[in-house]
Amino acid sequence: MIKVRLKLKNGGYDIFIGTGLLDRAGAMVRKAVPGESAMIVSNNKVFSLHGGRLKKSLSKYFNTSVCLLPDGERYKNIDTIKKIYSAAASSRLDRGSCIVALGGGVIGDMAGFAAATYMRGIKVAQAPTTLLAMTDSSIGGKTGVDTVEGKNMVGAFHQPSLVIMDTSTLKTLEEPEFKNGMAEVIKHGIVMDPVLFDFIKTNRDRILSRNPAAIRDLVARSAGDKAKIVSRDEKETRGIRETLNYGHTIGHAIEAEGGYSAYRHGECVILGMAAAARIAYDMKICSKETLLEQIKVFNSFNLIKPLKNLRTGNILKRLLSDKKVKNGKIRFILTKEIGHVKLIENVPFSIIKKEVIGLL
Repeated sequence: MIKVRLKLKNGGYDIFIGTGLLDRAGAMVRKAVPGESAMIVSNNKVFSLHGGRLKKSLSKYFNTSVCLLPDGERYKNIDTIKKIYSAAASSRLDRGSCIVALGGGVIGDMAGFAAATYMRGIKVAQAPTTLLAMTDSSIGGKTGVDTVEGKNMVGAFHQPSLVIMDTSTLKTLEEPEFKNGMAEVIKHGIVMDPVLFDFIKTNRDRILSRNPAAIRDLVARSAGDKAKIVSRDEKETRGIRETLNYGHTIGHAIEAEGGYSAYRHGECVILGMAAAARIAYDMKICSKETLLEQIKVFNSFNLIKPLKNLRTGNILKRLLSDKKVKNGKIRFILTKEIGHVKLIENVPFSIIKKEVIGLL
């Protein structure tokens, strides 16, 4: 087992990475949670695969209940959060209790937001079961739900008490979802970690075959990168954590246009990164070599795919309402070279339009 410590001004928490950790989760959560009750939040599919082990382990230390939610980004809304509140009340959770999120990023975001707001805040433990959630969304305390206006428009920062990454759960992950997670892993390499980027390039076959050692090292390195960024800029007030938004400006616009159900998050982020790489090259921020390095890795994992029924005009309109827009200016994280990015406050709309049209 590998342990990564995420340090914060007011404490911090541990991220545990290894196989079989759901069988040991009860003891791990017990050390971080003082109360007597824990409620697992998951969906039917994930719980049927992994929930039994988690519940058995938690039940040794807590009065354990289960709240199962519908599966999919389209259910990531306030109405679903209300179901969690009702289940928490029925389970008599109090301010010493804990919600344990078992699933991917959607479950983690909703469970975290419910924990942040139920009784003005109770503890949450993240137990991610997808590559995307392990390497990105379960770390850092960003929680929230979508609205018709945009992705994660309503939310809160609420750090977990611990994160338990049982990498054996990735064996049951469908191939499209696994590749979905690779988008965020590659992003970490591009924005801050050339060593990770090189590992991804040289271990492509081992990663795609889900070699246990390769997956453990991939997850640990990427999770460690995310933890370093969060520890330096917990609530995105210093501009450091914004680097993790690489590819997300256009990516979130595509997701919103698809109603959060037509396209996977990773598919959208990859297209967003490909567009951002070309924007950086157009603006002479990066070399052609840096542009092609990124595109080559995207293609080696067969990640760049055309998405149907997208209207370029609608995407451009959504970009202007993105929560990262300030004073009407569209801000982009752009790559200078692998491992180094910069925030550009006002990217010319003509360049954005050109690359969005070319991409879609």
